Amino acid sequence: MTHALKNLLNKFRQSECGATTIEFMFAMPLVMFWVGGSFTFFNAFSEYTNALKATYTVADILSRQTTVDDAYIDNMNQLFANFMNESTNDVWLRVSSIEKTGENLAVDWSTATGIHNPLETSSDIPEEIIPDLLDEEKIILVESHFSFVPFLDWVGIDSSTYANRIVVSPRFTSQLTNSDS
Repeated sequence: MTHALKNLLNKFRQSECGATTIEFMFAMPLVMFWVGGSFTFFNAFSEYTNALKATYTVADILSRQTTVDDAYIDNMNQLFANFMNESTNDVWLRVSSIEKTGENLAVDWSTATGIHNPLETSSDIPEEIIPDLLDEEKIILVESHFSFVPFLDWVGIDSSTYANRIVVSPRFTSQLTNSDS
């Protein structure tokens, strides 16, 4: 009796029936996590890259203008939202004209879309991205902001608002003016 039981247990131990199913059960969650994570990271990178390209496009359009108004900036926000395939509630722009006077930077004018605040004081200027300027040189600072919600929230990327900042010089005039400021 014990000999027959030992043979039955040895046969059960050496059997490989169902091994593929067990391996599949262990490997499938890892594969799903990897595929979901890869897609989420790719989506985040793609959204950020699209926003950067859209910001450069808006900055290039603004650099070719001589005068703008608040309605024109709102239209640029709509263009940016169209590039991002988002509503204008999920994106916003801030456009500022900045001048160097002596050793200091000053805000000539600033306009933000929606309910957001324009730059108001020279201490608000992000000096770390402003290149070296000549005295009395004027530049355009275009800041874009967009909300990002990841495809899968368990991957490690949180929902947040991303921002891009682009500095350009006016092309056809020494300063971009805002007729509403």
